[in-house]
Amino acid sequence: MGTTLFRYTDLPIGDRAAFELVCARHGYAPVHFDISASAKAGEPAHERLVTVRRAGWTQSYRDLHGQWIRQFEADLTCRFFK
Repeated sequence: MGTTLFRYTDLPIGDRAAFELVCARHGYAPVHFDISASAKAGEPAHERLVTVRRAGWTQSYRDLHGQWIRQFEADLTCRFFK
């Protein structure tokens, strides 16, 4: 079984909109981050792994129906990506 890689623009529109709102709340723009996602063949889309990179910092989140955005915001609140 292979793995499919996705870019930010391949994510669902709702996830992208929520990500943009989270970024704006914390003084960032989506372009400040490199977003990629991967999913194993045959797995549901909501089980993909989303990876966020910024300035040498990398964090990966399980999608879990958009939960990755809440986890990402928690990391921004903790200043993980500063």
